[in-house]
Parts: sequence; C-alpha cells; structure tokens
Amino acid sequence: MRTLIRLTALTAALTGTTLAAPFALNLNILNGDRPFTGQLTTQAGQVITTDLWQLYISNVALVKDDGTELPVPGLTLLQLGGTNKTQNVPVLKGDVPAGTYRGVRFDVGVPRALNHLDASTQQAPLGLDAGMFWAWNPGYIFSRFEGKAQVGGQTRDVALHMGADTRRLTVSLGDPMKPGTIQVKDGGAPVTVNLNAARMVAAGVGADKFDLSDAKYTQVHGGPVADQLYLNLGTAFSLAGAAPAAGMSMPGTK
Repeated sequence: MRTLIRLTALTAALTGTTLAAPFALNLNILNGDRPFTGQLTTQAGQVITTDLWQLYISNVALVKDDGTELPVPGLTLLQLGGTNKTQNVPVLKGDVPAGTYRGVRFDVGVPRALNHLDASTQQAPLGLDAGMFWAWNPGYIFSRFEGKAQVGGQTRDVALHMGADTRRLTVSLGDPMKPGTIQVKDGGAPVTVNLNAARMVAAGVGADKFDLSDAKYTQVHGGPVADQLYLNLGTAFSLAGAAPAAGMSMPGTK
C-alpha cells in the first residue's frame, strides 16, 4: 500500500496534477460569542426558546487562489433545533484537490432549478416529508425557525420562515486578497463555519426593533420581515478560528 501511495504521488508530481483530499464543511451554531443552547434574545430583549430550526445549504464551492471556484456537489438539510447537536454539525463532504484556497462560498436555500419541481416526486432532502415546502406558494422554505417566547406575560408561538428565489442567500467567507486562507492538506481537513443565530433577530424592518409584541415578527412567511431575515442571516456567518471578511451577494438565477 505504501508503495502504491508513493507511486501515485510521484505520478502526480511528474504530470503536474494534484492529489484529491477529503474535504468536510462543518457548522458551529452560536448565540453571540457563546455556543447556541436553544435560546435567542431579540433586539427588544425577549427570549425565544427554539423548538425547530431547519435550513438548506447548497452550491458549496471553494474559491481558488486565482479567484475561480471549485464546486463541491451536494444539497443538505440541516436539523439544528431540539436535541440536535449545535457544534461541529456536518454539512457536506467531498474530495477536492489538496492545496490552498482563498475562501469558501455556499448558499442558504435550494437552487432555482430544484426549487419549483413537484415536491411529491422528490427524494430527501427535498420530499414532502422534510416539511420544508409551501403548498400555497410553490417553492421551498430555505430557513424554518420555530419556537416560543414570553411576551407581556403570555406565551407566543414564533415562526420565522424564509424562502423564495429572491431570498436565496449566497455567503462568501474568506479573504479575496489573501491566498491560503483555507488549507486542504493531503490528509484532508475540515472547514468550520460559525453561524451566530442571534443575528437572525438582531434587527427589525427599517429602523424598528425585532419586537415580538408586534405580531408581524411572530408569524413570518414572506413580506418585509422575511426580507429582513434574509439580510440578518447575511451577517451571521464567519469562518471559525479566523477574522475573515464575510460577504453576502444578492442571488441571481442560478
């Protein structure tokens, strides 16, 4: 086996090719600068206890040092609420050329080509069993957060649903001016991304607070508040163990 590995490495060196290495994208869920424990505090100081949180991750790609992208195929539906783990959550695995990369890019949402197919004919994670499809508005829910909060002495159900092609969120992490932000060695190495869940309820529409005493913030399925959730989530991601430049680009028609 060692002889085979040496011969393979020698062949790669002579031909100028790069050996494939295992790549893994992982996610840490945070509440501010601390691990997520299932509770979020809104900008108005109300505490939401999470019952369910699911979101789609797709169109993962590593950004090469020359600025081109290396796609890592796959579509994942993450389960983040309830008793599910919140640290080192596996998102996607694949094989990529070993080397250095400027960053990683991915979408929160379902690609347009898949978003309007008949959900009853799709396999997991796109089937109806996932509970992420709007029957009244064809297309998938990209981020489905549900929980309960005490507001004015009463318990309120909170449903924060974000979807539609115009809210497919593209997240770009890394330093476009600095090669080697991400290193994938021959033995492979995970890339870990932080998601600060508190950012989702950190700002309301316009200059308003995200205040659950206003009913428009407790049951969100579209409209201006869903647009604000899109903007909020765009600021929630960062590379773990680094101080990267995080960015969000508006979705196109991919």
